[in-house]
Amino acid sequence: MSPKEATKDFDERTSIEEGNTLVQTQKPFSTLSAIGIGYGVTNTALGVPLILSTALPLGGSPQVLWGFLAMAVVGLATATTLAELISAMPHPGGQYIWVHRLAPERYRRGLSYTTAMLSWIAAIAIGASGNLSVPLYGFTIVSLFHPDFVYQRWMGFVAFQVINIVTCFGACFEQVLPKLSKALLLLNVTSVGAIVITLFVLSDTRTSAEDFFKLNNVSGWPDGVAFIIGVNGANWLFSCMDTATHLAEEIPSPGTNIPKALIWTIVIATSSGVLMVLAVLVNLGPIDTSDYSGVTIFHRITGSKAATVGLWVPILFLVFASVWAVQTWQSRLAWTLSRESGFPLHRHFSKIFPAPFYTPIWSLIGSAVGTALFGFLYLASELAFNSLIATGILLQYASYSIPTLLVIWQGRSNFQHGQFWYPKLGLIANITMLVWTVVALIFYSFPAYSKVVASQANYVSGVLVIVAIFIASLWFSYAKANYKVKEL
Repeated sequence: MSPKEATKDFDERTSIEEGNTLVQTQKPFSTLSAIGIGYGVTNTALGVPLILSTALPLGGSPQVLWGFLAMAVVGLATATTLAELISAMPHPGGQYIWVHRLAPERYRRGLSYTTAMLSWIAAIAIGASGNLSVPLYGFTIVSLFHPDFVYQRWMGFVAFQVINIVTCFGACFEQVLPKLSKALLLLNVTSVGAIVITLFVLSDTRTSAEDFFKLNNVSGWPDGVAFIIGVNGANWLFSCMDTATHLAEEIPSPGTNIPKALIWTIVIATSSGVLMVLAVLVNLGPIDTSDYSGVTIFHRITGSKAATVGLWVPILFLVFASVWAVQTWQSRLAWTLSRESGFPLHRHFSKIFPAPFYTPIWSLIGSAVGTALFGFLYLASELAFNSLIATGILLQYASYSIPTLLVIWQGRSNFQHGQFWYPKLGLIANITMLVWTVVALIFYSFPAYSKVVASQANYVSGVLVIVAIFIASLWFSYAKANYKVKEL
């Protein structure tokens, strides 16, 4: 066989037609690389410095510590719930496929499509959040050296779009993704160790027990309400748990390997995250500053601008890398949904490109364009942008809750489960996740401070209504006539 014929043959084996559905046949991912993708998106430990500015004012050190541990429990419940579902029904579509198989026939298509769109919009919102986090904290470091520096929104916008383009390109090569995810996982864990050790070595003070457990709630809300609002940041550190489920056609034995990846992601996230939380809180000392940003906190602990920059370089790089993982995640959602004719451009979005890509390039580009539009929204209105990306975590939970409710509705004892199945513990996990979904939906719609000014208003509830109208409009104008899940 000539090299040209061999290449053609390999391209044809990249994907196959099952009925009218194009199926990915390349399976380069392992359990470890799936963990790398999943943890690369959650980025738990290195995300801790990013949430200090929102958590510390609403309860101080107790808010950060207990909020983190509470969200670790919710994260474990979510991972367990998703692991049971993917073990029983391994499919790259994840939530919307589970809904399609579990829902009553009369409501099957509508519920499935709603779930799919909730998942995809959530992924776009989370990608947009990561795109902006890097320049915002990067320019905060600039301010550390140049106090007179004035940040302008266009600066963040330009950086946002550059990151979006670069990470989209980086997610185009299927054979590179597993290797890169494992390398980034190793870099992530190593960076956490280096940061934790550095904070302890360079700190001249240690937080007293009194200061460590002292509430510092300046929000104006009662302490209980402030605590729930304040765990929003920690909640993001255990978000995006469904990422690995969408690799079901790219990993051998997905019914067993993906549940392993989900649970190990939580184990690594919790253990590394606790180390980072303690490294910050033990060395922080009494909280007596009005600036709670992670950069300021690190500068206060180390007493060195150079050390602060040195510690933040790997954080920003790995947040940047997490956007690459999100690009992979949201493109797989768009690709699988397009195989069901869920988008007007589904004929393009459902294609798997040949060598050297072996990825759904048009789905990557389409999702990146969606993220870019969020960037233009930021340029127009920071408040509107913040309200929109804040819905990302709520839309995720909504997409997880629909199939979970259907499992409980039909009776867990009647559910045709896979190898990962815990009858009693699984039910506790389901209920924990569902209860938290309701709590988050209510309290994440509150403003962070009880005395609201226009720049700090929370329009999450209004954005949720807009998202609902958007999905309903797309359903009635296009998907109701075209969307059809093709079971493999």
